[in-house]
Amino acid sequence: MTLARVNAQQADWSLPTPQEKLLTSLIPYPREVVRKEGIVRFAGLKADKTSKSLWENQASLGAELEDICSWWGMNKLKKGKYLPIRLLSARFEKAEAYVLDVSDKEVTITASDFPGFFNALQTLRQLVVRKEGAYEIPKCVIRDEPAFAVRGVMLDVGRNFASVDFIKRLVRRLSHYKINLLHLHLTDDPGWRIEINQHPELTDSIGFWKTRQPGKYYTQRELKELVNYCATLNIRTMPEVDMPGHSASFRRTVGADMQTERGMEVLKEALDEIIPLFPDPWFHIGSDEVHFKMDSFMPDMIRYVRDKGKEVMVWYPGFIPDSNAIRMCWGENEAGHTLDKSARYIDSNGFYVDWMDSQTGVPQVFFQQPCEVPQGNNKALGSILCVWTDGALSSEQRLLEQYPLYPCVLTFAERIWRGSHEKRRDYMAQLPAKGTVAWKAFSEFENRLIYHRDNYFDNEPFAYVKQADMEWKLIGPFDHKGQNDRSFGPEHEIKAEYSMNDTVLKWQSQPVYGGAVQIRSLYDMFNAHQKRYKPNHWPTLMSSVVGTNPGTCYALSYIKSPKEQDVWLMFGLNGMWGHSGGYRSGRAPEQGSWDYEGGDVWLNDTRVPPPHWSFESLPWTGWGKGRIEVPLTQEGYFFRPPVKIHLKKGMNKILVRTVSGAWKGDTGDHKWQFCCMPVLWDGLHYKEVPGLEYFVSVTQ
Repeated sequence: MTLARVNAQQADWSLPTPQEKLLTSLIPYPREVVRKEGIVRFAGLKADKTSKSLWENQASLGAELEDICSWWGMNKLKKGKYLPIRLLSARFEKAEAYVLDVSDKEVTITASDFPGFFNALQTLRQLVVRKEGAYEIPKCVIRDEPAFAVRGVMLDVGRNFASVDFIKRLVRRLSHYKINLLHLHLTDDPGWRIEINQHPELTDSIGFWKTRQPGKYYTQRELKELVNYCATLNIRTMPEVDMPGHSASFRRTVGADMQTERGMEVLKEALDEIIPLFPDPWFHIGSDEVHFKMDSFMPDMIRYVRDKGKEVMVWYPGFIPDSNAIRMCWGENEAGHTLDKSARYIDSNGFYVDWMDSQTGVPQVFFQQPCEVPQGNNKALGSILCVWTDGALSSEQRLLEQYPLYPCVLTFAERIWRGSHEKRRDYMAQLPAKGTVAWKAFSEFENRLIYHRDNYFDNEPFAYVKQADMEWKLIGPFDHKGQNDRSFGPEHEIKAEYSMNDTVLKWQSQPVYGGAVQIRSLYDMFNAHQKRYKPNHWPTLMSSVVGTNPGTCYALSYIKSPKEQDVWLMFGLNGMWGHSGGYRSGRAPEQGSWDYEGGDVWLNDTRVPPPHWSFESLPWTGWGKGRIEVPLTQEGYFFRPPVKIHLKKGMNKILVRTVSGAWKGDTGDHKWQFCCMPVLWDGLHYKEVPGLEYFVSVTQ
């Protein structure tokens, strides 16, 4: 029986895992890499004179080559061989396709236009290795093209403002990974962020939530500059003006609802100024999460935007006017809507970073199938990863810290560029079994991901630690009968089974893998407050066992350390507290506890004490007030300082109590998970502890 299960899993991840050994790790991995023997050693890169006309016709490419040289510090070397970069023009079916050929004498890039040349330069950027006062590139031929034409990231600057300089730094990073669309969510209930000369009241600070950078907005000049900057990085810029929902700021400043004659008049005059700022053919008009009380509103506004030469994009579920509108699909996991493939669509299901933490977010993105097809077509356009900022942020930098932004963006870049042959719901919330093809694929990607963490993100938050080798055994659920911190047998003695009344509980025979383990996916319980459940939506080992009920589970692992040492423990329970969605994320712990719901952790039978929390555990009080307007500090396990622990040489027992259930007045529908990982930590970066091995039994 075990062999049949393993064999089935080995056949079910068919996307090829990279085998070619290069000097570096590429993300996203190209479609085809042919490794040639040898390396090329050089002091710098330069544009080849024989392709001077192509370099001159593509001015941004020259600037990009200079950026690569500056990135690697090549301008500091005065002597040595300079490797020429020759451009060749050829016709490709996809505009972003390219061929990159590294030989002893030169690097040849063949593409049809700027996008292909630009993408090739990003691959070249990642192929370089600095070594002994010079640089090396492996000889190879790379033939590459994206699986999907649209590979975007959405920034919610309507709810929390981010400066143009910050966005520029972010998109510069995104461009390294071949992200080619920036979606700006510019208006929302907390604020209107676009200068409108005809209606300056729209950006009056009186219209903003006091906690959301009141009066901060983008001038038209700034937006034009940003759009032009993005274009030099092969990034389109698509604006979103949310209508008629998420428009409380508009209503406060205009004195009229959008769904009125006056509201439509002002909105049209605003669009007259906004639309010319963005040359992109697409214009996003929102349309979701709203009660339509004016039948003519959406048809009239859609007609108005289209008459100005734009193609309309709308959220789905939302208002869908006709088959010409592009659907941006979001509601599969949250709202139970299947992907609408009847017209052109963008798939953002499961790509919401605000619902991710670092260790579970990466595999969640990795095992998706964008658009539920292996590669794009005339309807399946691609995906946009969304960075919603529902909760108040204390600074724009917190966008990089309290979201697992860079680890998940790089994973998204891999998946949307390469595509996927299947959608694996069974791996969205748990890692595949160790040794299977799917596990090997994920482990291989982890190695590339941490290479980028260590080599390209020295000064940036990048809280992801390799976890595929960690393993746990689980038991539960014990019935805590509403006393969430109740103690059960595994805390006192590890036995094969435990009797409770008429019930016998045994450890699960199948181990689970990863530093973060989900007992039950959030989306099984996402609408529990409405008594709507989706058991096994993203199945886990424990999904069928715990069902939709509360309970207490335990996780046990043995960590073998090669020496006695002090390390750090990255530990957290049930996701992030008070973050996105309010009632769907639990309260922060009280002083002296790890988790408001009663979870805990022991190392070698001694409780690991939690830190002193720098926040107050606040209840949910509604949008625009209460805890969602108090910026987070140390609520998330992957952005707060870890705690120091001592590992003895040899086996170390670690036991986690993880609990679900309403307690002390908190009734939200939460994640049920834990993260427990020994790490190295330097005050900013989390890394693996060398030499640790993980077992589910001391006899292994």
